Amino acid sequence: MYCGDETGAFIGDVGSHTSRFGYGGEDCPKVVVPSAVYRRSYVDDGCSGNGHIIGKKGARGSIYSAPVSTMRAPPDDCFSASGDGEGDGWSLGCVPIYSSVNSNHRKNWSSNADDDGAIDDIDAWASLWEYSYGALCVRGKGKHTTGYKYHPEPDLQSEATQSKSRATSVTKSHIEVTIDHPLLAVDSTIRNASVKSQQKQRAAMLETLFESLSAPATYIAPSPMLSSFAYGKQTSLVIDVGHSGIKVTPVVDGYCLSHGSVSSGRGGAWLGDVQRSVLEGVIKCNGWGRGSGRTGEPPCRNEGIVPRYLLHPTFSSSKYPAKKMQLLKRSSFHSMAIHEVMYEMMTSSHVLSLDRNEVSSAPFCGYEDESDVKMCVDDDVDMEEDPKEDDDDNDEAPFYVLPDGTRVDLAQSKVGRDLCRLPELLFSNTIPYPNNSAGNMLPLQKVVHESLTQLLDADLRKELSSNIILTGGASLFAGLDKRLSVELGEILPSSYKYKVTASKNSVENRYSAWIGGSILSSLGSFQQLWLSKREYEECGAVLGLQRFKD
Repeated sequence: MYCGDETGAFIGDVGSHTSRFGYGGEDCPKVVVPSAVYRRSYVDDGCSGNGHIIGKKGARGSIYSAPVSTMRAPPDDCFSASGDGEGDGWSLGCVPIYSSVNSNHRKNWSSNADDDGAIDDIDAWASLWEYSYGALCVRGKGKHTTGYKYHPEPDLQSEATQSKSRATSVTKSHIEVTIDHPLLAVDSTIRNASVKSQQKQRAAMLETLFESLSAPATYIAPSPMLSSFAYGKQTSLVIDVGHSGIKVTPVVDGYCLSHGSVSSGRGGAWLGDVQRSVLEGVIKCNGWGRGSGRTGEPPCRNEGIVPRYLLHPTFSSSKYPAKKMQLLKRSSFHSMAIHEVMYEMMTSSHVLSLDRNEVSSAPFCGYEDESDVKMCVDDDVDMEEDPKEDDDDNDEAPFYVLPDGTRVDLAQSKVGRDLCRLPELLFSNTIPYPNNSAGNMLPLQKVVHESLTQLLDADLRKELSSNIILTGGASLFAGLDKRLSVELGEILPSSYKYKVTASKNSVENRYSAWIGGSILSSLGSFQQLWLSKREYEECGAVLGLQRFKD
């Protein structure tokens, strides 16, 4: 048992897109980094080390480092010619934390939804914690009285030998200095995953927290439970619209009901993938031209979406052979960099609010042939027949300019106006990828309805429908909560008094799980629930699996 009213807990929430770290009792995380790490190679010279240094003397090894920056190309020592990669012996060491986002463009999103929250590499997960340790001086003994000095980030283009020597010294200091803060880790594993896979992942997390991260005590809490606590509710229906998809989880008296958890592949990454496919012409659209002729090509058909790291002044194509450049453009790093560009476009001011119109069609629907295009135009409130009205509404931003200078027409083309209505795809029954319209690609309102129908208790369904919480980074579109209320009113029974709650503060909405952990770890009644290192050494991970039930 690890008790005390003032424990100064350290909280980590490794999400599908970003990872958040900070001290308990604070109102927001102090460190937010992408949920990916570099795997940098080196030749072992016999220096001793543990944790993230792998290899024998004279052999090649690797070390994890964070954070990953999509503004610059990966360091040179991330490229390896060990023969285990794709590009004829080359491999790129950029490791996403979760297997659901360890994929490239245009893969089957519905197949990834079931793997959401499965940690792909536990050592990479631990390296993000180690980076937050250094950024917030978690291992420092006198930081509250004597302060600490800020250490600038290392040069990303440094040599592999310097990286290895620096990591070796850091590892030795980590062995000598333990931490005084108990660790609260947020578990983002999907709740309807198999019990065996959940227990296996939590056992690996416990082992890493105690053995590698020197935790004196720890606690693992599910993300939906913490999001519910952040809104001051013990019973609620938590809707997490995140990067990798939609997750709806019933929380009753602080416990997650796994049999009522339903997921969908429609999330921020999927919306960005659709937007990219439209701009590059992968989705066949005849509506790029102006007027009835509809001539014109997608603006990014030839060059594709150009990420910012290719435009950085330090990037030189002469340093990358053809095979190496080909590998870079097929890597997860390239996909992350492109998604950042798509995220900026999705969250720009040209995106319309999700206020429902009486007559509307799904964006990018029926573009395969001319008859379908004509049908969609007729259904879309005569957008093509009244261009002056569109010009008045889009005078301030008729074009969106991509980082490479490509101009996307948002006012004079049918597809451009559909790009302004991109969030509609979260609710539409028709999606641009008909082959992926499986059960786990359901629209948002149907995912909520299916979650409620999984529960047999009618009184519980009514209580949950009146305590719906909307959270997640992809839930920040304007009018999403009001639109969801309208859609639920059409499919839920009239006797249900449904209420959708969403914070107007983007920080609270995006980081609700971390904020809930900060509140939970500050409660005096919670301190007896910590799993101490002594208990772990005596009973192993079995005690933790019994204590950290949903």
